[in-house]
Amino acid sequence: MTVSSNLQSLSSHNAGGSAGSAQVDTTGGVSLSVDPVTTTSVPASDTTATTWTPTFATSGAQTVAETGTATALTVPGTSTVAINLAGTTSGINRFSAGNYQATVTLRCE
Repeated sequence: MTVSSNLQSLSSHNAGGSAGSAQVDTTGGVSLSVDPVTTTSVPASDTTATTWTPTFATSGAQTVAETGTATALTVPGTSTVAINLAGTTSGINRFSAGNYQATVTLRCE
């Protein structure tokens, strides 16, 4: 993830950022989803509220446009999943310098 020029977005979609990836092999008939982000680590100097939004998209056996909603994978085969995360602040809030970490859980059930 990288920060936006106005310091209000920390995202894999920002310039220089990149998505996480996973390969999913299924027989079809499963649901793919991302859980809400519950585990984060931010610099002590960052006391602002951040909204974390995970999304995913797939290509390969089945193509799914980027979404944050559980989606059925009905086609058997291998799909590559791109997992993105965006953290946003609002108003006068800005991200502080330092290391940020968040855990995104991808589910295939």
